[in-house]
Amino acid sequence: MTQYARPNADVSAGNWTPSTGSDLYAMIDEASPNDSDFISVDDSGGSTETCQVDLSSVTDPVASNLHVVTVRASEASGMSVITLDVTLKQGATTIASNTFSTLTGSATDYTFTLSSAEANSITNYGALSLVFAATDSMSMMTTTTIYQAFFECGDVPAPTGIAGIAYSPARAAASGAAYGTTQRIR
Repeated sequence: MTQYARPNADVSAGNWTPSTGSDLYAMIDEASPNDSDFISVDDSGGSTETCQVDLSSVTDPVASNLHVVTVRASEASGMSVITLDVTLKQGATTIASNTFSTLTGSATDYTFTLSSAEANSITNYGALSLVFAATDSMSMMTTTTIYQAFFECGDVPAPTGIAGIAYSPARAAASGAAYGTTQRIR
């Protein structure tokens, strides 16, 4: 089963604004896409507009596969003039980043998968955040909108007992009942 780290706090808002309320993270934290709440920024003449949100904690999945960042976004001109840089950070350290330079005028999911080396560089799955940096390459004062964002990784492997046999309290109780006693292994 997959684990999802979703936005749970604002680190910095910059010039980004929520569609309602005052928190950016609350507009982009849903499990299913909801395009009626979002965060947005109007880029003024080629400047880079940046915001950062913390992510909820997930447990280290041990394996380095299935580490994916997803951002649902659009840009108002529909002419792909916005470059959206998305960076996954652990504290102040950049883990991975990707540049999306073909945003469309409708809400679209954009994803990137971490390499094994990037995934293995995560040492604290409770200290992850996402940074969004939008740049209007044609100085059209275009609005960039983000509707949803999350990081996903694999599930934690199930603990195993002796010789790879999965431990369960029911199995342990049943084996003790079958022999009339339970023994503690040291």
